[in-house]
Amino acid sequence: MSARRWAAGLGGATVLALTAGCGMLGIGGGEEKQSDEQRLVEMLNESRRLESELMAAEYRIVQNCLEAQGHTVHEPWAMEVYEEPETDSLTYGYAHEEFLLPAEEAKEWGFGQWANSMEGSEDPSSEDYYKAQEEKWAEEEGETDYEEPDTSEWDALTPEEQYSWYVAYQGEEYVKESYGTLEEFVGAVEEEAAYEEMTEEELAALEEEAAAEESGEIDVEEDMGWEEPKPGGCQLEMIEALYGEPRLVETEWEAEEGETYTDKTWEYRPENPLYSDPEETMYETIEAEYTAAMADLQGKFIDCITARGYEGWEFTEYNSLPIWEFFGALYYQNASEEEKDMMYGGDSDVEVPEIPEAAGSTYEEWKAYEIQTAVDFSECGEEIGYADASEKAYDEANIKGYKTMEEPVYAWQEEMNNAIAKAQEVLDN
Repeated sequence: MSARRWAAGLGGATVLALTAGCGMLGIGGGEEKQSDEQRLVEMLNESRRLESELMAAEYRIVQNCLEAQGHTVHEPWAMEVYEEPETDSLTYGYAHEEFLLPAEEAKEWGFGQWANSMEGSEDPSSEDYYKAQEEKWAEEEGETDYEEPDTSEWDALTPEEQYSWYVAYQGEEYVKESYGTLEEFVGAVEEEAAYEEMTEEELAALEEEAAAEESGEIDVEEDMGWEEPKPGGCQLEMIEALYGEPRLVETEWEAEEGETYTDKTWEYRPENPLYSDPEETMYETIEAEYTAAMADLQGKFIDCITARGYEGWEFTEYNSLPIWEFFGALYYQNASEEEKDMMYGGDSDVEVPEIPEAAGSTYEEWKAYEIQTAVDFSECGEEIGYADASEKAYDEANIKGYKTMEEPVYAWQEEMNNAIAKAQEVLDN
């Protein structure tokens, strides 16, 4: 599945976002109307700004409560407010990027699946491949200003003081479920400190001992459903002050064996409709629009690669090709069932083409076949202009999809602004 940035970014004031949204929705109007994409990007950025601002206010209320009880040093990670960088696009990642690589990359590395195989782990060039991938992703992601929080003051506290802080923060029931009893928590902290002082040889010996003990254990199937303890302490005080009583929400999910389990978690902050659309209206709109726009070109692409000897390939429901699944089957065709379970994409149920005789029978031949496949796919994509058409179609599909969520998101932003105003009142009192 192609990657998407559903997450909201940061941006201007909600009032401006609401005004712009109303104008474009036909509720109001103005002489200067923003483009659909620009307006929607601003909506995402504003949503993320509001989330960060409200989270910071919540933590400040909690800290005031803790400090009133004498807890003046706070666990930095628990109070960390993450601020996602602003985005300038609705789209992040395209389905075709999984099977259409730049010509030079395809010629040098293929799809890179050889590096994930058993033999590939011993291939001297795999290290160069992974290094090149890290540089590629670093360049695409760009630099971030994120710095890890300073934990020195927290680390200087005794385990007993840290445990007391957790209890004051979320309540004894919650802490026992998360960290165990005080004795268990102190033991875990001391054990972690002992690990940090061990040599590499001592750590290796300990891992071997643990592996030996684990091999003799019998697995006992447990109920995989989980119920989160109700928040307590200062966290509950903050929740009740801003939102009223927290809500226990049940979520069902199905395990591989077909059994259904239920998770129960507590929610309180208004949830962004982009993350909680029960009908998946936006996602279905995006997929449907993109699929319809690319249908003809997908047929031409299959014709092109078939003419080059690649028979049996079909696009998946996510408008991509089963690259990783196919080459996983190729490289692990002689592996044991246990080894197959460990391979990348080994649990996929996507149908793949039969392995042709042209792929050869040795690792070196498989790798050469993979590289040639990547080159041929890239050339076919270039011949029919697939990548450019795909980007255009997916960008337009995202605009249509996000437009279906505008009204709910703007209403949610208003809720968030109200919660921020209430938080400010609490902090002022």
